[in-house]
Amino acid sequence: MDLKSTTKGGADYRSALPLCSAKKSAPAGVNREESRSAFEKQILFIRMQKHCYIFFTIIGLLLSIVAKAQEEVDQAPIRYLNTWVYGGKIVVHSSKVEHFRNVSPKGIGIDYEWKFVSGEAYSLCQCYPSIGASLNFRDFGDSSLGHALSGLFYVEPVLFSPFNIDISFKGGLGISYLSNPYDESNNPENVAYSIHLSFPLLAGLSFKYPVGDQWALRLAGTFQHISNGGINQPNLGINYTALGVGVQRKLDSRSLPSKIELQPFDRASGEKRWYFNMIAGLKEPEESEGKALVLSASGEYLSQFARINAWTAGIMAEFDNSRDYSDVGSKSRLSFMVGHAFLLGRFAFGQKAGIYIWKGHATHAPWYQYYTLDFEINDKIAIGTGLKAHGKVAEFLGARLLLSPF
Repeated sequence: MDLKSTTKGGADYRSALPLCSAKKSAPAGVNREESRSAFEKQILFIRMQKHCYIFFTIIGLLLSIVAKAQEEVDQAPIRYLNTWVYGGKIVVHSSKVEHFRNVSPKGIGIDYEWKFVSGEAYSLCQCYPSIGASLNFRDFGDSSLGHALSGLFYVEPVLFSPFNIDISFKGGLGISYLSNPYDESNNPENVAYSIHLSFPLLAGLSFKYPVGDQWALRLAGTFQHISNGGINQPNLGINYTALGVGVQRKLDSRSLPSKIELQPFDRASGEKRWYFNMIAGLKEPEESEGKALVLSASGEYLSQFARINAWTAGIMAEFDNSRDYSDVGSKSRLSFMVGHAFLLGRFAFGQKAGIYIWKGHATHAPWYQYYTLDFEINDKIAIGTGLKAHGKVAEFLGARLLLSPF
């Protein structure tokens, strides 16, 4: 999101606060600015509670997979411990972060991993997939950016295994504590984040080469993004590439089962269904420190073409109340989306690209990306979360309710 320092009338943007008007004065003996600051902190705390609730709900669902697998199969997941050392490079995605171009983050991390070894797990992706919990420390290499302590949950299915080297896709999300947020007086250069808590995302490839039965060497290349999803401004986010070198230790004595010969996937029997989605999120208007509601509704068709892969296509309508217009049409947008989804049991990780076919106001770009993580409660209902972005700049993070009546 672009950082704006003035309202349309030229006043300082901190004065454009919702729900704070002349009709409601500060209590006697309390400075108006102090009262307003306390109100802002209370609102921000409520917003953070909402996003943390979404995150920890996803964590609970992931952990339930582990418990369910241990209950339903004779072979419990095999556990691993990974230790990492990371180096990287900031990706400049806006002229406002140009001063961070030559900054090189570095850090360390530790992963606790479960590898599922049942026949049911193997049939999902023609591999023994892993999920894990990761704790990472990052020094961003610039005093204004500070450092981050992050906890993430990730999925890691194996794609190929040439020459006894497992090549996996690794994707994850989590929550971060960032040490040095933007401050107009003390830290004005940090337009990447403005509150201590943010939400990291990562995606990339990892490599594993076994050294004996209990040890393995690890290498990973990932792209990582950290932002608060539009909760507070400025929020240009931190984008960076990371190269990790690590060592893995297997914590269980059991060996990995042999590969299972599966029948070729029959596309005719693949999942095909319509979804009707309702989405709600919060974003901060560019000319205010207040929060505004964004509501969306979409219809999507999903067609599975491989064991864990599906195509999606649909239309999304949005109502963006952060826009300073009086009529509904000027606050609305309509777009067409196509995308891909990884189907991992009851979870679906989607990556969609959309183009606006009608919009009542200007946007950062004529197209957008939309990343989703959904959990299927039953055949008719799913819940999840989604992050919408224009290029490398996040617009908003929202909760999703999916209905499949057909």
